[in-house]
Amino acid sequence: MIFRVSGGVLSYVLAISLLVSVVLSMLTLYVYYARMDHSHYLTRIRLQKNLASGIQMTLGEYDHFAYDQAYHYDLYGEEQDSINILRRAWGLLDLYRVTAYKGDLEVSRIYTLAHRPAPQGRSAVFLVDDGRPLSLVGDTRLIGDCFLPVSGVQSAYINRVGYTNDSLIYGQELKSEKKLPEVALKEAFTKIEKLAGGEAEPDEDTLTNSFGADLVQVKAGNVGVNKVYSGHVLITSNTRLVFDTLARTTDIVAYAPVIEFLNGFHGSGQFFATDTIIIHNNVKLTYPTVLATYNRDDLATIQTRGKCEIAGWILMDGSKDGFRRRVIYLEDGTQFHGMIYCNGMLETYGTVEGHVTVKRFLVNSQTGVYENYLFNATIDGTKLDTAFLALPQWFYKKEGKVLKYLN
Repeated sequence: MIFRVSGGVLSYVLAISLLVSVVLSMLTLYVYYARMDHSHYLTRIRLQKNLASGIQMTLGEYDHFAYDQAYHYDLYGEEQDSINILRRAWGLLDLYRVTAYKGDLEVSRIYTLAHRPAPQGRSAVFLVDDGRPLSLVGDTRLIGDCFLPVSGVQSAYINRVGYTNDSLIYGQELKSEKKLPEVALKEAFTKIEKLAGGEAEPDEDTLTNSFGADLVQVKAGNVGVNKVYSGHVLITSNTRLVFDTLARTTDIVAYAPVIEFLNGFHGSGQFFATDTIIIHNNVKLTYPTVLATYNRDDLATIQTRGKCEIAGWILMDGSKDGFRRRVIYLEDGTQFHGMIYCNGMLETYGTVEGHVTVKRFLVNSQTGVYENYLFNATIDGTKLDTAFLALPQWFYKKEGKVLKYLN
């Protein structure tokens, strides 16, 4: 028996066969790409774990890594899972870039590293023992442990005003040392002076530069800074840097003989001056901000004028001689949260929530100049929360901590 099949049926069969083939091909491709995507997903998880391991290496062994030298680690001995670690100095902070590799895939993080404060750094005051007692006048409050000279602390009078509180110290009195702990300010200033980068266009209103990119330098000259700068940016002047109300800064480094913040400025960064830093009324410098001066021979001052808020570190250092030429002045209404290091004279009438390391305190009044006196000042070491970190070579434990993740 012979069956005849019309040509139309064969067309349907061919069409169905083609459709089935397409569907099977799509299923095959779907399975293939699903497996590939799952493999990439597992690889990315592995890279994140390797990256976390690299970060932990920098936290636990930060002294092992030299500046500006790349370190390569083969994690499992197969040259497939590797990490690279690079340490650089960014002002007074340590900048790390950790990159994890596997095949053609990589992930990286850039961050700054600081340290947990040691017990001295968690105290209210560390006053150098030069044979003078600390004298308290007016509504002065020292809250927290205080490292003081052997001669101790006492109440006193200025302009017929005596000490008005019940206790001299609201904490434990401990013995200080005859010299200040060393900080790396001189080395930091030397490194900043040698920094150089591609010069930015002067007409840019906003400049954001990733820390994964090369340094960008802004030479401000005598012109005030009134734009937005963020990231891996160095702002310099041979004379004076004036940050006005319109300016905003984040994570930058600034260097000049004189740095001034006009009324209403808000920002963060590291600001280094060889002469003077002035902070005017309603200025807000957010954490983590560094204000630092280092004078070799001339005067150096850091002063606030009016009500302002500062969170971070204030540091002053210089040559061994002439510490009286270095003065930090915090006006009444200043709110400071952080750590102060002053190899000079600290005159404060504001509120310090944190720690003060100082050569000598200072009070200027109508009746004279008084050294190692505090008049209507508040220093509260208990307000320095556990998240606050110390800078290298200054009252820190041998324990690193990520300060801030950067772009």
